[in-house]
Amino acid sequence: MKTVVFTGSGEDLRTEEKPIPELEDGDVLVKVNLCGICTSDIMAQRGDASDYSPPVVLGHEVAGVVAESRNSRFSDGQKVSIDPVMSCGVCYYCQRGLNKFCPDICGVGHDMDGGYAEYVRIPKKLADSGGLVVVPDEVSSAELVFLEPLACCLGGVRETPLEGDVVILGAGPIGLLFLQLARRAGVRTIVSEPLAHRRTMAEHLGAEEILDPSAEAVTPQILELTDGIGADAVIAATNDPSVVPEVFKMLRRGGYANVFGLFPHGTRIDLDVEEFHYSGHKVLASWALTRKDTAEARDEIAERWLVLDPILTGRFSLDQPMEAFNYVVQRTGLKAAFAP
Repeated sequence: MKTVVFTGSGEDLRTEEKPIPELEDGDVLVKVNLCGICTSDIMAQRGDASDYSPPVVLGHEVAGVVAESRNSRFSDGQKVSIDPVMSCGVCYYCQRGLNKFCPDICGVGHDMDGGYAEYVRIPKKLADSGGLVVVPDEVSSAELVFLEPLACCLGGVRETPLEGDVVILGAGPIGLLFLQLARRAGVRTIVSEPLAHRRTMAEHLGAEEILDPSAEAVTPQILELTDGIGADAVIAATNDPSVVPEVFKMLRRGGYANVFGLFPHGTRIDLDVEEFHYSGHKVLASWALTRKDTAEARDEIAERWLVLDPILTGRFSLDQPMEAFNYVVQRTGLKAAFAP
């Protein structure tokens, strides 16, 4: 089968032929229809993220079907996605449903071969612990490929109370998922995005206020829109470090700042702790997903209320690894995926 392999920071991805994975008892083989390209994969390839274990086949946003099952819980032909986090199952974090913090975490597409391939093997341990997710047949692959990022966003929403005015910095795929979740919560959404085609999509999805940071400073506009008080919550759905200092300027006292985007390794925040103390800001960094988030994302995808198909704007073969990554880096469209 064809695969896309990450060999090390700063090195171009390579298309390689590998054997179709052999299964042991309890394993499941998934035929990949689509695998979404996550910004974290690009940051690893560029050397901005340090938690990957090359050489490895990348890809953790999988939409596929069961090609072969040696696990009684799953049957050939079932439409599936994955929660890529495999953990020990017994530590402090795993016992509390926080498996993403497990010190022995192992990730599909991070530490073991993932979905930038024609097939991906799901180990028994991952399949049995809720890491292989079956969805109804009517869910399209273009919808299903969003299950993992949607689960991450649902975790972010759970940790960030959505009320009043919510600012979303960035209208890429993640920002657009947050926008739809915020709209459903009934809050006023203010989206900041420098690219016109992404602002257009945010408008299509119902954002009440859409700002262009390349034309005018955003923070004064947000303060004006909120009568000088500031937003109740700000979600940084971007990996641009320049937005981080502004987050605290556009946030009301006692408001929530969610630094959701993965920022380059070594990025620092200069914080006046006295000022921070009196601001009462609640600062968090929602990261990855839990099995609870995955189960909720599965239900949301199955209900099919989310607008997802138009967000998937680029499809690439496994022979085009760097073309696909450059499409995302250059922000030519919105979401991109490999289609083996």
